[in-house]
Amino acid sequence: DAHRLQQVLANLLSNAAKFSPRGAAVDLYTERRDQHLRLNVRDRGPGVPAEFQPQIFQKFAQADASDTRQKGGTGLGLAISKELIEGMGGRIGFDSPPGQGATFWFELPLAGSATTDLPA
Repeated sequence: DAHRLQQVLANLLSNAAKFSPRGAAVDLYTERRDQHLRLNVRDRGPGVPAEFQPQIFQKFAQADASDTRQKGGTGLGLAISKELIEGMGGRIGFDSPPGQGATFWFELPLAGSATTDLPA
């Protein structure tokens, strides 16, 4: 579903721009992983705090949920993105080494490949 895929990509790019320092690059790149294509969005921000990582894809989840948080948003974008990607037979995740930003990614099966054999 091209429209839903654009929605996910727009969310990941928006988050990367929001959490990167002003003027910093956001990288977008793909890689083939067996019978899947992985799309990566890498930011230059502070990364995802370790204590927040387990709930990052839950609805309304935000690392800074205080009334004075620095970044806007509803906390729904990643939850919706997860639902959409999984509905297309894929999976979504992230890597965030401490102090090195974050790379959010999703994988989708290549055309003609099975949708049930995603690697763990």
